[in-house]
Parts: sequence; structure tokens; C-alpha cells
Amino acid sequence: MMMDAITLGHILIVFARLLEMFSFGMVLLFIFKGVALKHTFITAGITVGGILVSIFGYLGNFLSPFTSFAVDAFVFFTVLAIAFYAFMEKREWRIKPPPPPPKGSRCPVCGSFVKPDQDYAVAREGKDLLYFDSKEHLFIFLENFKEYKTLRKLNFRRIEDFYLKGERGWTSLV
Repeated sequence: MMMDAITLGHILIVFARLLEMFSFGMVLLFIFKGVALKHTFITAGITVGGILVSIFGYLGNFLSPFTSFAVDAFVFFTVLAIAFYAFMEKREWRIKPPPPPPKGSRCPVCGSFVKPDQDYAVAREGKDLLYFDSKEHLFIFLENFKEYKTLRKLNFRRIEDFYLKGERGWTSLV
């Protein structure tokens, strides 16, 4: 009977370490997918805290294998909840149309002012927006991106998405 409890404890400790690896993997996924830093840091903090409590509690004989597993399971489900919220927030941000062009914004192709009442287009890299006075100018810009980037001294590495006024959502280029 005692051997079964020890074996079950060891199995739970192994599963606890797997849950910790998943939580750490989620932090890496957040970094590579460009999830908001607040979610990345919260997830990293909860993961590291859970790992420290679980491992040092078990090694210091403060926690049983069952309690150590319970701590890691709690951290695992908390990380899952944060991941769900973070990816839903990111999804909503990608669907939401951009704000109208700010007063004084100019088209990087022709230099004319972009007006909110015309059919403008928007290019995006991360949260940085670039407004165009027409969709034709957006497509000209995309075809000659490196030239316009140098000519207009833009701090864009690449255009990730674009939005055409009157259409539904952003179109991804990545």
C-alpha cells in the first residue's frame, strides 16, 4: 500500500513538471505571437511563482507530492485562462477598425491630406498606423515598400495588415 502512494506521488511530480513546462511554453508563445506584454509578464510571474512554490515546497518537505501537483494544476489553469483572454483581446484588436485619420495625416505616396470622409486605406505594423488617401496608393506603396520606406524615412520593418474603409476587418499580409 505504501509503495502505491510513493509511486503515485512520483507520477504526480512528473505531471507537475509537465504542467510547468506547458506554462513556460505559453510564455514563449506569447512572446513569439506578439501578445500584449502585460499578459506575457503576468503569465511569466505566475509560472515562476508556481514553479518555485511547487519545487521548493516539495524538496523542503513542506508540500506533499499531491499538494505540489495541485499548485501546478492551479497555475496551469490560471495560465490557460490568461491565454484565452489574451488571444481573445488580440483577436478583437485585429478585427476592430482603425480610428479615422488624425487631422494633418498625409498619404506617404502622394503627400496629400487624408480626410475621414473619403475612401482611405490604412496599413499597420504592430500598433503603428499609416494612412493613405486611396486604396490604389496603398497598393502602390505595398509594391514599392522599400523605396517609400527610404524616401519617407519610415520606421516600419514590414506591413502586417491593411484596412480599406468600408470593408470588414483587417486583411493580413503576413
